[in-house]
Amino acid sequence: MPVLLQEGLPALEAIVAEGGAAGVRGSRAADINVCVVNLMPKKLETELQLARMLGSAAPVVSISFAAPRDYAARNAPEGHLDRFYQRGAAFDDMALDGLVITGAPIETMDFEDVTYWAEIGELLDIARATSLPILSLCWGAQAALYHYYGVPKRLLPEKRFGVFAHHVEDRASPFAAKLSDAPVMPVSRWTETRIEDLAALPHLKPLLISPEAGLGALADEALGHLHVLNHFEYDAETLNAEYQRDLQKGARIQPPEHYFPNNDPSLPPPHAWRDDARAFYGAWVEWVAARRSRK
Repeated sequence: MPVLLQEGLPALEAIVAEGGAAGVRGSRAADINVCVVNLMPKKLETELQLARMLGSAAPVVSISFAAPRDYAARNAPEGHLDRFYQRGAAFDDMALDGLVITGAPIETMDFEDVTYWAEIGELLDIARATSLPILSLCWGAQAALYHYYGVPKRLLPEKRFGVFAHHVEDRASPFAAKLSDAPVMPVSRWTETRIEDLAALPHLKPLLISPEAGLGALADEALGHLHVLNHFEYDAETLNAEYQRDLQKGARIQPPEHYFPNNDPSLPPPHAWRDDARAFYGAWVEWVAARRSRK
């Protein structure tokens, strides 16, 4: 089914060019309205990736984008946020059925040192007060877990970087029921959330765990909160782009693990997680749509 995006958004044009189903917001009725708080550095790339994922299920999803008032985008085209994003106080003016909060390249900073941390906290408080389902990703997941429950993020000795196999811990979960037996997920982070730090929070159910990469996703099914520490939404080449970027900066970094065929960076990586990613994101969309239909 189509995903609905603001007219002129590059992601809309890209999906249509790919032969996908996409339309202009307001051109037809949507089953659910979702806002994406996009804190990733490559705005256009993330917009397209998430539009593809959220639009992979049967419900028609209308997607808007937002960013904090105290947020400066360094890599977006000039005027892009002004044209396509809600800012600051407008967060709580939107009639929403679901909220997505992305990762951000600030994970080694203390939360309280982030310039827009207060706004993220206000947004999370609004979501909880209004029972708004949340899909939080990478730093966004760590931020939600810290703000709601005080769950810390732990600094890793080196970057956890690659594509790692995960075990489905709770096959009965509506968010994991359609996943394959051993889904793989792209991982790209300097910190981790540990299962032992969730011991006092039994309502948070681990969904995906990797023997190598640790906790990958967890959920509060009662609230429709799906917290994902990794990057199912990534395209096949995204980790390679990050690897090449780090090399150009002179960083001492190894190639992403389990990513390039034969561990050879000259070979194109497969998009091995695409089907599971669509199933995972689609399950959350379907859960949100079913919740709206019951209201």
